[in-house]
Amino acid sequence: MNYFEYYKQQATSTDLSDTERVGRYAQQQQDETYIFDDILNKLPALSRNGSLIIDIGCGCSAPVKRLIANAEHYQQQLVLVDSEEMLARLPEQDNIEKEACQFPNTSLIEKYQGKADVVIVYSVFHCVYLQSDFISFVDSLVQLLAPGGNLLLADLPNATKKKRFLSSEQGQKFHQQWSGNSDIPEVNWNKFEAGSLDDSLILMLMLRYRQMGFETYLLPQKSNLPFSNTREDLLVKKW
Repeated sequence: MNYFEYYKQQATSTDLSDTERVGRYAQQQQDETYIFDDILNKLPALSRNGSLIIDIGCGCSAPVKRLIANAEHYQQQLVLVDSEEMLARLPEQDNIEKEACQFPNTSLIEKYQGKADVVIVYSVFHCVYLQSDFISFVDSLVQLLAPGGNLLLADLPNATKKKRFLSSEQGQKFHQQWSGNSDIPEVNWNKFEAGSLDDSLILMLMLRYRQMGFETYLLPQKSNLPFSNTREDLLVKKW
């Protein structure tokens, strides 16, 4: 599946809510409204005047709309990167630069290299991981950071974290409530799972960028977020 093309089609659908257009379930619309607050707590530059913020794969739902309002309040320059169809669903403002392209994009990297105080990539990495060179993708992201800048590679679906959760009593109860039946989910620890994003990949990314002089941190999500039980965030800081 070409995810970029898929979400272009989602953006033009008249049968979906904005929550569904960006890949979440309709019943998660309320949970989605809490995403920006979680991001805000992890990225202090979002609360500073004049920051340059780049959102890669911004979508068109509640989180980016809150980001737009926040940028206007703090007089920040906001660069939104997504398909033309998705960006068309967002307002035009003097402090917003819309970049209709699929990242990594050479001209965009050259334009903003070393300038961004914050780069946000929320619920995007797993699509890149499944269909393209995810190392080059993240290498290109960190090139955008200014000194002191932060990359939040967020909402990473971790298959190992999901297994730990579903192996717990809390996870089993959650699964039963979500699925509407009393089945205990089957968890296989030693099963080959081609293409899964797991602890080994996330920890490798942490080590890769530490060895290149960045600081990296693995951060939990607040419990009220749409997929918090099985996802986590990677923060990369440039000195």
